[in-house]
Amino acid sequence: MLIAVPTDNGKTIFEKMLGMAKYFNIYRINIKDNKFKFVEKRINPYQQTQQHLKTLDVYRIINDCPLILATHVGKKGIERLKNRDVELFFDKGNIEQALNNIGFNKDN
Repeated sequence: MLIAVPTDNGKTIFEKMLGMAKYFNIYRINIKDNKFKFVEKRINPYQQTQQHLKTLDVYRIINDCPLILATHVGKKGIERLKNRDVELFFDKGNIEQALNNIGFNKDN
């Protein structure tokens, strides 16, 4: 299972709205073992746009990720993502620490 994390620097969760981040770090989560491993960094081409239904445009980049870890998602964005069966987690700061807070530990 994959989890997407918005970030500008690859180390911390982006502190503003989900769709404003430069990148999404993608991690593979092994639910059985509660382990995570970095997979790839994806560019967000919608970083500086403000179109109607932006959440859905952004989600197309990460639509293979049924989990998202973010600091902020707008009310309508939360509703749109939940309607697509996306599970949202909220935290701030260091990505790996936040994944550990959820209960996933780094797979070395």
